[in-house]
Amino acid sequence: TMSKPYWLEVPLIEGSKDKVKDGEILIVGSGLAGVSTAYWLQQKGFTDLTLVDHQASEAASFRNCGHILYGTVESMLAMVALHGQDVAKDLWQLSIDICHEVRDTVKRENLSVDYKQDGYLVIAVEESENQEILRSIELLNRYGFQSDYVEKKELEKKGFREVFGGRFEAGSAQAHPTKFRNDLLKICLDRGLKYFSKVKVLAMDENNSKVEIRIDGQATVRYEAAVIAANAYSPLLSDFFAKHRLVEPFRGQIICSKPLKKKLPVAYPHSFDHGYEYAIGTEDNRLMLGGWRNNTPGGETGTYDITPNPMVEKGLAEFAAKHYAIDEEIIWEYSWSGIMAASKTGFPFIGPIDSQRIFTVSGFTGHGFSWAHGSAKYLAKIMAGEPIPELVARQFNPRLVR
Repeated sequence: TMSKPYWLEVPLIEGSKDKVKDGEILIVGSGLAGVSTAYWLQQKGFTDLTLVDHQASEAASFRNCGHILYGTVESMLAMVALHGQDVAKDLWQLSIDICHEVRDTVKRENLSVDYKQDGYLVIAVEESENQEILRSIELLNRYGFQSDYVEKKELEKKGFREVFGGRFEAGSAQAHPTKFRNDLLKICLDRGLKYFSKVKVLAMDENNSKVEIRIDGQATVRYEAAVIAANAYSPLLSDFFAKHRLVEPFRGQIICSKPLKKKLPVAYPHSFDHGYEYAIGTEDNRLMLGGWRNNTPGGETGTYDITPNPMVEKGLAEFAAKHYAIDEEIIWEYSWSGIMAASKTGFPFIGPIDSQRIFTVSGFTGHGFSWAHGSAKYLAKIMAGEPIPELVARQFNPRLVR
């Protein structure tokens, strides 16, 4: 069992080990959300930006499955039940726009990050789930969103077994999370971003019109504003997060095989069992499969321990054997886990928290690659004093959650 993620075979760019100095805006967290925040703030004309991280290689950004998916964790059927059809429809459209921000940045900045917009397949592993898929497709189509039913026979042709039906969505995408973050970070550094690693932020508070940031083993630094982009780790930096329990940590786990001899028929993002298992075929034809936490006692919630759980490892390997018609031995080479943030609302938090000078972009609930980059763009707009869509202001406002 090696707990190093496949994605970290591409080394992370790390920051300076010098002491952090005072400045204008401090961003805590150098994963997809933090680096994206720096990128969008620079686009808005902010120049004095400092990015810090503590242990970037442990961040969930580099421990995911590379999916950039339309929608949210809930199916459209569940979304309508939770929010009513108008809000559900608007949120779905927003999620599409947010996913397209990744695509547009890849194009605009000419990033080579293995970005492919080749769709997403949702697969039912029992009949009740198949029925939910059918009803979701009906709703999605009624609201004008593309989503197609895939018959059981068709799925079997695509190399799956013991499945009941599926839903294909053409617009979802995938990319290499480390490459995306590194390439975006390089751009920010070229444009003047200051970046420090091994910085453990202990607390931050507004005091005398400044944000005072306490750092382990360093003097307190003062900034005009600060951004918490630490997702599941946010409650460790902010009493506001802890007090209102905006996010709860949970552990997601992934295994990844050695390259397979025979090409995987479905290498684009796919998931099973209401999204509890999720998978992708890598550039070098490995099967990467994550999830299974719903089968564990306690569902892997409430922990910051990134040690893989052997029970989940075994469960995932058995799941692969059961649902993929792969006629060669699968040798699992990688096994890792990462800590995701379950948001209290099911949506990200974007904007100021208990202080007008302390902001956040966090709470991605397992859809971080999809949501982090576009959410950071909205945060940059808020910080630049620009208007944001009413839906974002209402649905993603950390101050409205009680």
